[in-house]
Amino acid sequence: MSFVAASRSAMRVSGRRQFSLLTSMRNVARSFEPHPFQRLPVSHSAARPDYSAMMKRISGQTLAFAPTFGILMGWPYLASQGIDGHVH
Repeated sequence: MSFVAASRSAMRVSGRRQFSLLTSMRNVARSFEPHPFQRLPVSHSAARPDYSAMMKRISGQTLAFAPTFGILMGWPYLASQGIDGHVH
């Protein structure tokens, strides 16, 4: 539920009875909680997982992450090996 909808529901509640900031804040916080009895719809089955798309995404992220991680974590070692004895 969006913040606007939550604040509107709190305003409706406060409009019916005497205004209480604590009650209003509690109602806004409760509106963000998921309903404890939410159920999956039984009119259709759940979507099957798309493992090929997930593997494609993970492999693309790995191809970008591994070299970047190596450069970020390995540059001090590479710099020390490259300028070893050359800086006075």
